[in-house]
Amino acid sequence: MIQRKFFALEPEEEFLGVIRPSLWSLALRILSALVLIVFPFAFWSSLLYLGVLFGGLLGVLSLIVGTIQLRDTRRHYLENGVYITSRRAIDVHAKRKSFRVTELQWNVVEKIVATRKGLSSIIGYGHVCIRGANEDGFSLIVGPVWKPDAVIGALPKVQ
Repeated sequence: MIQRKFFALEPEEEFLGVIRPSLWSLALRILSALVLIVFPFAFWSSLLYLGVLFGGLLGVLSLIVGTIQLRDTRRHYLENGVYITSRRAIDVHAKRKSFRVTELQWNVVEKIVATRKGLSSIIGYGHVCIRGANEDGFSLIVGPVWKPDAVIGALPKVQ
């Protein structure tokens, strides 16, 4: 198993947790991967009717593509997110072979707000926006998350 270190903790810094977007935001990707995985088993006789070589190749290709898509979706969910420490919020966007890390120190955070829009607000979803007070006006937006007010309550207090 390969472990990637996206960031290192500074001395006297404590890791508090991770904010990840809701798993429901990946539901279509997971469903399409499962359809590709189940396809060769559900339609095995139809695939063999196309010919053992062509049908078998099509079934194996569908199985491989579905498995790779499911693995990538799992990796996307587990590695991406905003990692919260006692001194900073660290946004990680990981891809297959590269990753991007952006961090925002808590001492430059102006405010933390929850935004809700449309149908998702009715069922309890929203985005958490961590706004920086520095000259760039940099913000971290995480979402959609379930009960964004509870997430904000769990974050370190901003001055």
